[in-house]
This record gives sequence, structure tokens and C-alpha cells, in this order.
Amino acid sequence: MPIAQSRETVFNEDSTGLDFRVESTGNANMIYVDGGNNKVAIGTATATAMLTVNGPVVAKTDTDTSNTGNVTLNFAVNQNFVLTLTGNTTLINPTTEIVGQSGFITLIQDGTGSRTLAVGGQYFGPGGAVPTISTAANSIDVIPYIVIAAGKVLLGAAQLAFADAS
Repeated sequence: MPIAQSRETVFNEDSTGLDFRVESTGNANMIYVDGGNNKVAIGTATATAMLTVNGPVVAKTDTDTSNTGNVTLNFAVNQNFVLTLTGNTTLINPTTEIVGQSGFITLIQDGTGSRTLAVGGQYFGPGGAVPTISTAANSIDVIPYIVIAAGKVLLGAAQLAFADAS
């Protein structure tokens, strides 16, 4: 196993189809690289796709409790966004979107409510419209999204007025 001067470690540099495994306290296959099939598994030795994960996966979520005016979502750092609207808010065009990325944008009206949502020209809604959101105080809405190309974030229809279901 050569260790390069650039402080990196290379395994299987000759591409001989060797497998590589990292164990943890409770899992003999915490990370498993199937070198012969170019696949990686986490939590299992059975890699059925380029990346197979056996266990829950949690995407990073930005929870921001005060949003008003222009807001830029950082898609390079977060998958999901929870925004409390404290004034009328515009999602301005992002520069960090990643093609294929999808997730959700949750909008929470503050205790006053009546906050509106506008979006930049790189967001595309159903029928070309900005998704309609609830305006009642403390309303919670969820908007799904998917990035289909650089500068093209598709917004799904908003799921409106979530409330305590108990």
C-alpha cells in the first residue's frame, strides 16, 4: 500500500479488482468496496448499485428561524430547508444547485402570518406559477423540489397547512 507524498492513501492502485472493507464495533462491513464491480456498500457487503446503503440516511437540513427579503438557498451544503417567514420572502436564484438533487422546502409562517413567497427566474412551478402557500399565522407548508439542470429548480405543488394530527 503506497502512501503518496501528497498525504493521500491509495488502495488497489493497479485496478486488480480487489475488495476493501472497513469494520466498526458492531458491523464487519461498515464500508465495503466491491473493487471488481465498481460498487460501494455501507452497512452491508452486498452492493447492488454503485452505492448501496443498509440503514437510514439523513440529508442535511438548514433550519432558519428568521427569513425576510431575499433568501439564497445553499444547495451545496443542504438537501432540505426549513424556513420561518418573518416577512415577505423571495427565493433568489441559486448558484450552488446540483443536477439530480431533490428534497423539500418547508415554509413556516411566523405568529403574524400573511407572509408571501416569490421566486427567482431559475425556479419553475406547476403551470409556470409560484406555488401558493398558506398565510395563516403559524401555518406550515412543504414544497418538494428537484434540480433538473444548472439554473433549473422544479418546484412541486405545495402541501398546505400541516397541523397536529393527534
